[in-house]
Amino acid sequence: MRVFYRALRRSVLVYRQTKVSFCCTEMTRQWGKLLGFGARDIPACTSREVNLFIDRHQANGRTILQLVPIRHCPFCGEFVEMIREKR
Repeated sequence: MRVFYRALRRSVLVYRQTKVSFCCTEMTRQWGKLLGFGARDIPACTSREVNLFIDRHQANGRTILQLVPIRHCPFCGEFVEMIREKR
């Protein structure tokens, strides 16, 4: 699996996914829901990893998003390769 991204200069360095070549159909189905680049629903993030998204419930009734970096596809076991694109 390959994930392409670009680095953007703002007040801090952030990363944005540009394209993905998926390794299996299950990864394609779960991308953006269970797994994804950076943080879920955030287009540009300081994390340049592919992460597993875990919703953690808090005592006040809200949830926070926990990110767990992964290096291999949890469905087929293929290595996740991160490729930085130059402008």
